[in-house]
Amino acid sequence: MLREASVALASRSGRLTSVARTQRSLLSLDAELARTGCVHHLLALDWNVPDRFLAEIERHIGATEPPELVVAWIHEDHLALRLAAVLARMGHPLRFFHVVGSARTNPKQLADSLSQGLEPHPNLRYHQVVLGARRSGGSMRWLTHQEISAGVLQAIEAGLAQWMVGDVGGY
Repeated sequence: MLREASVALASRSGRLTSVARTQRSLLSLDAELARTGCVHHLLALDWNVPDRFLAEIERHIGATEPPELVVAWIHEDHLALRLAAVLARMGHPLRFFHVVGSARTNPKQLADSLSQGLEPHPNLRYHQVVLGARRSGGSMRWLTHQEISAGVLQAIEAGLAQWMVGDVGGY
């Protein structure tokens, strides 16, 4: 769902690490990123095993270098907060963009509660990209992959603590 954002970020950076649950999805993205000239690392990790997930991220960073920018869309939001804390403790300044959405509750309320649970760290600039929905006629629809990627890129450019994509008031 963040494919377009990944390609755009790769085209303006020298190095990009993509993390997904399956090698198959990573390989199709890798073929697209080959045209950007960016060094691209692939990590197939299962975030359903949180401690192993975090350990593998740390191992990868130890073998490469710490990131300056992270876009994290992990369906277990508290794991995303743990990831932000782990990366911040590595000692390098980091802009962390946490993509937050919910099919069950107002994503804005969820995002607000998550940001209260994050411990401040001097190396961490934590941002949220809150995914809502779009009005289409008289009903609401999910955001498209293109709308999500565009919203994430706009959030990075704006650099605000919280950026809304779509309408979050219809919940």
